[in-house]
Amino acid sequence: MQPSQISRISESLGSRLRRTAKCGRLSTSGVRAVVIVLFMLVLTPFGGVVSGSSGVPEEMQIEGNEIMPSYSRAVQLAFERVSDLDSYSEEALTQTTDWLVVTSVPLEMHHLTKASPDASEAAPILSGAYIWSFDNPTDAVKRLEISLEASEIESFSPLVEKKQQPRLVPSDTEFGSQWHLRNTGQTSGGVVGEDANVTATWNVYTGRDVIISVIDDGLDHNHSDISPHYSSSYSYDWCDDDPDPTPSPWNGHGTAVAGVAAAVGDNGLDVTGVAFDATIAGSTLIACWAGDATEADALSYESDDIDIYTNSWGPADDGTTLEAPGPLTLAAFESDVYSGRDGLGNLITWAAGNGLGSDDNSNYDGYANSRFTIAVTAISHNGEQSYYAEPGPTFWSPLTLMVLGRVSQLPTSQVLAATTGAGTSPTASEGLPALHLSLLESSH
Repeated sequence: MQPSQISRISESLGSRLRRTAKCGRLSTSGVRAVVIVLFMLVLTPFGGVVSGSSGVPEEMQIEGNEIMPSYSRAVQLAFERVSDLDSYSEEALTQTTDWLVVTSVPLEMHHLTKASPDASEAAPILSGAYIWSFDNPTDAVKRLEISLEASEIESFSPLVEKKQQPRLVPSDTEFGSQWHLRNTGQTSGGVVGEDANVTATWNVYTGRDVIISVIDDGLDHNHSDISPHYSSSYSYDWCDDDPDPTPSPWNGHGTAVAGVAAAVGDNGLDVTGVAFDATIAGSTLIACWAGDATEADALSYESDDIDIYTNSWGPADDGTTLEAPGPLTLAAFESDVYSGRDGLGNLITWAAGNGLGSDDNSNYDGYANSRFTIAVTAISHNGEQSYYAEPGPTFWSPLTLMVLGRVSQLPTSQVLAATTGAGTSPTASEGLPALHLSLLESSH
């Protein structure tokens, strides 16, 4: 109740009191009743909400500017996309327990909001973004909408977990058959020289002192061709929330990816990696269902030390799926490129996709076509587009090399190399950035 309302009521009661006194009919009990009413009016608070506060309770007053405008335009658009609840099924919304919320309300006061989440924690990467959890997800949307209408929060969106699909990688076990590294025409129909043309650099540059994080379904770090250069310091299992990325027996994709990129070379075992002296770390992500926050965690893990994040996974290659990174993952991309490696920037390589047979296109994949990632497709051993390799304008070009501070002497007309008879991940080509970085490290 506002002071003006109290004043008007007091004046009305006072007028009645004066009229009653003039008539001589005011009893002791009547006086007592009037005094009690006036006393209650005086003690009544001046309203449950502060005037002009858009319905925000006084104890929840939010100071400062809105948070959303402080994010990049790309991240703002990502929030607009993921907060459109019509794009989700009712089943997905009623089963989602974790929600991404942007708010200026301090963390310790989140439980006082109208949504009253059962748990709250800061989201990765973005300041002012939080993950609110609800034990009963069926009424989460209603509670969050009330908080939004009360101006307690600026945005909310479900952290829907999804299962990403791995890209094909080679299964070759001997260097002689690794035509993508040295094509001598050893395969039927193979064209001599249709390879990554890296072998001539190995006398000087081998990826030493470069750290590659393989974000995939796990990494068998006990493998004889991986263990000598494996680093546990930069590895993590985001599915089991522990520091050991050892895969399940049925998950070998990440280990194969790591081998193509940086299997130990010149040791008489198995295959040779493109950058065979690089340090390998494993980040288990696609072995489980994971949401935007988990993807962002994996893609920003130890970003001051890791040089390259390689990703041989993405949305389904069915020609109909349109999917893009969430705001947290996109913010991780931005943070990597602008702030990673103490300001030098991280490199993020991405498999373009294997959906040519389904008329898929790398433009449909918001991870591969991001301006912050290096998308890699494939050619066959005869220099032609591989039967699975998606087209698109997003692929690695000579301009990419300029990110490293100089243009390498390696020719870039053939960097889109594939592997024997099957698919390719970006690993064959992300070994190339490792060689570039190795070159730069040695020049300082």
